[in-house]
Amino acid sequence: MSEASDPDSIRSKRFLRLAIVSAFLLAFFWPLGKFFFWIFAGATTYFAFLAVYYRPRPVQASRSYQTQSRSDRFTTASSADVKSKIKIIAIVVGGIIFFILFLLMVIGFIVGNDNSPESPPSESAELPDRAALDSNPNDIDALTNVGNQFYSIGQYDSAMAYYDRVLRIDQQNSSAMFNKSLVYYQLKNYSKSMEWSRKCVSLHPENADAYTLVGDNYYAQQNNTEALSWYRQAYDKGANNPELLNMMAYLYDQQNNRSEAIRLYKETLQQDSSLVAIYERLAELEPGNAAQYQALANRWK
Repeated sequence: MSEASDPDSIRSKRFLRLAIVSAFLLAFFWPLGKFFFWIFAGATTYFAFLAVYYRPRPVQASRSYQTQSRSDRFTTASSADVKSKIKIIAIVVGGIIFFILFLLMVIGFIVGNDNSPESPPSESAELPDRAALDSNPNDIDALTNVGNQFYSIGQYDSAMAYYDRVLRIDQQNSSAMFNKSLVYYQLKNYSKSMEWSRKCVSLHPENADAYTLVGDNYYAQQNNTEALSWYRQAYDKGANNPELLNMMAYLYDQQNNRSEAIRLYKETLQQDSSLVAIYERLAELEPGNAAQYQALANRWK
């Protein structure tokens, strides 16, 4: 058999060509983001598998083929066709299974990386407190500020790393515990966020924002009763920002506690008079003053 017709040689050449083309394409997809890169990598692997191994072979007739009877020829050809089809089906099914498993592995890798806040911080960004850290790596205020800078630009893993450094220096630091809870909340890891916000409340019961964050976690998990209870505690601790007041009013409204809802809606407007939706809701709750509320809503539209 010549090298040109050798199946192994053909497969090797095909694989080499596919490897070169795939390398160029993967290099193209890399800047688009790791999600697109890994999806394309999985697809490339799958189709390369099929291209290399899925090659229907013609039925080879033996020398005795000419002397076989018509029925014998039919039996030989049919048997070869069946074997060929079974092999093709096995290859295709195997390729699909391999592709699915590969995708599951990639998705797990992506999700695992996206929810891993313990990775070391990136040192590429120039942040205001870098000089302070160079002179004093254990400066808690500087570490917290750098973590907050990373948090503000959405680099939650780097922010978490700095908050962890603070907690290694001061295990009961209120800001670091609260900020860790915030990071987990942004990552939608509500159980971990709840753990750290409750820990902050336990060690620092004067931290009204921590009570609010516990309530936010309950609300995110659709436990409105517990959410309102924690919001109320935050309110009693002195928290009165418009977001908290509006949320409390909304939850009381959902419970048909109209008097408390109206009171808190009005208190919210004292903090931020531009909230059109509240004027419109008050117009529904107090029909006698609807015209006044609607005029105020139109003023801010």
